[in-house]
Amino acid sequence: MKNNKNKAVFLDRDGVINKSNGYILDYKNFHFLNGVHQAIKFANKKNYLVIIITNQSAIGRSLMTEKELNNIHKKMKIDLKKYNALIDDIFYSPYYSYSKYRKYRLNKNYRKPGVGLFEKAIKKWNIDINSSIFIGDKITDKMAGLKMNLKFYYKKKISLYAQLKEII
Repeated sequence: MKNNKNKAVFLDRDGVINKSNGYILDYKNFHFLNGVHQAIKFANKKNYLVIIITNQSAIGRSLMTEKELNNIHKKMKIDLKKYNALIDDIFYSPYYSYSKYRKYRLNKNYRKPGVGLFEKAIKKWNIDINSSIFIGDKITDKMAGLKMNLKFYYKKKISLYAQLKEII
């Protein structure tokens, strides 16, 4: 019987896709890391979904709005599309335990090392976790990957493209 589930490359955002320069509050401060365009295009060609899973507590900290974050992601996707590199979906956690807004203190399972965003993505996209991978740069990424039984890889110093070619 054929497996009709999708395989995915889950990517953390800050430190994997773009330089991690503190909170990225504006797209002018968003700078792609080496090999990201090629890596995403490579994953697309290998029939992997490309899904970003990212903690974005700047929202809960009232440093930016969800609309501002979505604008950054929209511009990021437009830039990637110029290279025929497509991100299938982005899941973000706006939560921060000490937010002045109650709604941003809720659902801590969505914030890595919680696995709520992975569960949401897997359900939405019918993903086979045994055929999928996750690349992150923090211990919280690794912890979430392990909880989900995903093959986890720390982002290496080499380009993301070179790293993905080693993995898939």
